Amino acid sequence: MKKLLFICAAVVMAASCSSGDKYTIKGTITGDSDKLVNGTAYLFNRDRDDSIRDTVAVTDGKFVFKGTVTSPEPFYISIDGIPGMISIFLENADYTVNADINSDRPVVTGGPAQTLINRYQAAVDGLSESYGSQALMGILRNPTSSQDKRDSALAVYQEYQQELDRVRRDLMAENPVSDVALYFIMDSRDYYYMDADSLSAFVSSYKAEPAFADNKFVARLDTYLQKELGLVKGSKAPDFTLNDPDGKPVTFSDFYPEGKVTMIDFWASWCGPCRNFNPTLVKIYKKYHRLGFEIIGVSLDREHDAWVKGIREDRLTWTQVSDLKAWASDVAKLYNVTYIPQNVFVDSEGNIIGRKVAEDEIEALLDEYLK
Repeated sequence: MKKLLFICAAVVMAASCSSGDKYTIKGTITGDSDKLVNGTAYLFNRDRDDSIRDTVAVTDGKFVFKGTVTSPEPFYISIDGIPGMISIFLENADYTVNADINSDRPVVTGGPAQTLINRYQAAVDGLSESYGSQALMGILRNPTSSQDKRDSALAVYQEYQQELDRVRRDLMAENPVSDVALYFIMDSRDYYYMDADSLSAFVSSYKAEPAFADNKFVARLDTYLQKELGLVKGSKAPDFTLNDPDGKPVTFSDFYPEGKVTMIDFWASWCGPCRNFNPTLVKIYKKYHRLGFEIIGVSLDREHDAWVKGIREDRLTWTQVSDLKAWASDVAKLYNVTYIPQNVFVDSEGNIIGRKVAEDEIEALLDEYLK
């Protein structure tokens, strides 16, 4: 039996038929399987912080889900014993799902968000076909491909990715305050790279709409934003105390007066980009330390031995601290750290003078403040 269908909804346009404050999903799955005669269907999201799951019977290939969502988002439908999933952008509306276990093209209709997703998927499929994305990936993944062939394929693939990004942004521009635009921002993590003013405007546009009053994603963005507003240039850097590798506590506010400029370097021994940048950071430290540059490394490691080994191997001679909680690090949360490597620069009084400074811009910032 072929895999059941599924990861993105098929390209079918449909106006939604509103169910008020509830949703109804009527599904029909065809194919030769006893799992469709008398089986079980599951409906679930993939939100670790708000896991939602429902189960209904499948009888003669048909099933019906009913319920309510306060925050529209992608859900997935699976049939027990049949590989694959059907994607559906679920909100309080009426949906129909038609699929065959021997096809990878389910038909999902209903709901404004699903209709937009269908449009987006149609454009994505068109681009994938015109650029030959599967063939390009085959060349890039093939270790026997010549370098010239790989370079050529990579150039085309990058153009393809740029077109995908354009389609996504065009759809967001056309529907700036919508569940789909909100999903794209959250899923791509674009908000990580937005400045406070841009993010504030984005969040405010949603908070102004009553339909998003109880939306969990808007609430999460707002929480993130409030932290960002407290971390803008000129703000006092939040204080913290963490242990060094020997278990000795180091308090940040006791540390930064020792230099003219102090960098908080968020990193981890398991982070490839962090380790790749460390040799450059070592050179920067040697060049500017005598002028008053200090660094305090805050590691998002979990294992003490791996952390210490990374420090030793990369020859990091500056102060290192960690609570060994990985992404659950209290200091990472305090500074809204959602990716690494990431940095914060403060002056001798603990005022933020730079944050998320690009690797190739660090020396320019130090030249400015260490004259």
